[in-house]
Amino acid sequence: MNDSNLYRVYDEKLDLLYEVSVKPGQKERDVELKKLLRKSQLFLTLENLTCYRIVPDIK
Repeated sequence: MNDSNLYRVYDEKLDLLYEVSVKPGQKERDVELKKLLRKSQLFLTLENLTCYRIVPDIK
C-alpha cells in the first residue's frame, strides 16, 4: 500500500502540468509545487490524491 500523498496540478484547460508524490513526514521541499499551489485552486480530493487547477488571471 502506498502511503504517499500525490499532488497533481492542472492548467486552466485541465492539462496536467505537474505531479509529485510526498511521503508522510517528508517536508515539502519542492519549490515548484509550492509555487504552483499558491496560484491554484483545489478541485478534487480522493484518498491520497489531491488535484489543483491553475486559476486563470482574468482582468
